[in-house]
Amino acid sequence: MTDGDGITTGGDGVRTGGDGAIAAAARRLAAETGVTRRRDLGSLAARDLERFALASGSALPPDGQAPPLYLSSVMGWSPGPPEAELRPDGSGTDETRGLPLEGLRLMGAGQDLEFHRPVRAGDHVVEHTTLTDVRHKAGRSGDLLVLRVRRVFADGSDRPLVTCDETFIAR
Repeated sequence: MTDGDGITTGGDGVRTGGDGAIAAAARRLAAETGVTRRRDLGSLAARDLERFALASGSALPPDGQAPPLYLSSVMGWSPGPPEAELRPDGSGTDETRGLPLEGLRLMGAGQDLEFHRPVRAGDHVVEHTTLTDVRHKAGRSGDLLVLRVRRVFADGSDRPLVTCDETFIAR
């Protein structure tokens, strides 16, 4: 529904036009653009790699090697937040890369991956996450943000393992 000020409000009450949630998030995210955050993910457990391979329908590569898409596919590395702390789209802040997306829903819109070296069970992994671009756009059903995020997964010596350039849509 659109009011006289051009503000669109969805059934969930989220304002998506004018100076609403989208515009406010765009302002918050502008301050985050170019900032890199480093997060220590710890050592990869063989059991987690096996579970991922089973769930994704892929064979576990030899010698405890992780399936190629493992690092870029894991949305959250923590046990997860209590249900009361979940965002409207069901994600926690871990899944939103720590970006200030309060009041918005996030949807993945693609990844470009570069594989630098194999990842194996027992490897110590760190993640470097950078918001590289934010664009405020008008969509058919209202305003949205297109976010570009670069995640570089590296070993304990900061040698790159996988580089993941992701696109997200926030509304």
